[in-house]
Amino acid sequence: MPPFALAPLFASVFAVWPARLSVRAASALGLALLGVPSLAAAQTSEEAVELPRIRITDPNRELFRLALPNVAGDRGLATEALEIQRHALDIVGLFNLLDPRSFPAGLQQEGMGFSSALWTTVGAQGVAKVSVERKGRRVALEGRLYQVGRGESPVLSKAYESPDLRDAVHAWVNDVIGQFTGQPGIFGSRIAYSIYGHRGEIGSVGADGSEARTLTKMRSDCLMPAFSPSGDRIVFTSYLRGTPDLWVVPASGGRARILSRKQGMNSGASWTPDGRDIILTLSFEGNAELYRISGRNGKVEARLTRSPFIDMSASVSPDGTQIAFVSDRGGTAQIYVMAKNGGASRRITFQGNNNTTPRWNPDPQKPLIAFTGRDEKGRFDVFVYDLKTKKIERVTQNQGSNQSPDWSPDGRLLVYSSSRGGLFVANPLTGKETQIYRGRVNSPSWGPAPKAR
Repeated sequence: MPPFALAPLFASVFAVWPARLSVRAASALGLALLGVPSLAAAQTSEEAVELPRIRITDPNRELFRLALPNVAGDRGLATEALEIQRHALDIVGLFNLLDPRSFPAGLQQEGMGFSSALWTTVGAQGVAKVSVERKGRRVALEGRLYQVGRGESPVLSKAYESPDLRDAVHAWVNDVIGQFTGQPGIFGSRIAYSIYGHRGEIGSVGADGSEARTLTKMRSDCLMPAFSPSGDRIVFTSYLRGTPDLWVVPASGGRARILSRKQGMNSGASWTPDGRDIILTLSFEGNAELYRISGRNGKVEARLTRSPFIDMSASVSPDGTQIAFVSDRGGTAQIYVMAKNGGASRRITFQGNNNTTPRWNPDPQKPLIAFTGRDEKGRFDVFVYDLKTKKIERVTQNQGSNQSPDWSPDGRLLVYSSSRGGLFVANPLTGKETQIYRGRVNSPSWGPAPKAR
């Protein structure tokens, strides 16, 4: 039974947990099936308003039409470089990448120069040209970006050197994205996830779905990873000791160390923006409540919630002043927001009767929270709540169950796990969705952006 089958039973904490946890895990987390109702099972006296549906539109209709002709230079590198570039630019959902079969031979053989008039004939608004060569043990890449109607000179021209071809191409792609948006792309960042199966581990993969790695060797259920803001550590919950403890592992992999092993649950970790503290759910005092602990030694610094209900799945705002979390205090699993030090909270979701896994957009200029919601058909999908307009937009629909969204470090994209298998990335503004990784994984956490070059 895949982990998605557990979602209706265990709600936010259990929404993507491996089937092995079953009743044993529920008891360990203070959510035993007898005595304490799960968030999803709880009923409400008020009738839930249905979650919104997606309006069908053509996601490519208004996108910038970008041509990617063949890469020049070393033939052994050119084909791979073109594929890496095209895949990355497709993922971001900002461009309508023209079919290269529509390019006349003369344009494909144009080299690094540019004829604005000729490229107009194939409908291009821009052309990204790349040349690659070997330079000893390194790769030298030159990129030129042209815009139709802005003369024959490139609007962007840069050179890169790297021991790795993918790294060089991604640096170029990030700069192309930055040219159009004012903010560089996120390729070079990594996404952590939980590997489910007989013996789960924590793994990570590049933002384009390449270079997958297994980071832990726990040989136990490892769940809900969370990248630190600096990108050098990942916290997660593991059952290595038979109980749900909080562990931390270097982002490059290696030996994990235990960070919090309070009696009961130690799970649902979210870092504060400065990387010093972690907000998580602990139940050592009886009920599942939110606490702040030290990210260095796991020392409890403050208890943030005090209620007879279940509070979990915290997410800290990018400025560190607010915390979004899930609670059943209203009768069903809904999302609430409170100040960083706890106190009074306000409910922000009222549509649907099972809204979980909130994740705050990392861009302070985008007051958005992505979350998992269960619709009227019982399916789980990804939604985005706008704290300014108080409106909810739907990101996925009629494509299986999609859960546990997390934002890219630039706040443009969402990654989530799906019952279709693996990880998908979507641009909520354009509706473009891409499967980046196939595998038995869930609970993705997107790490920080790569350092500027």
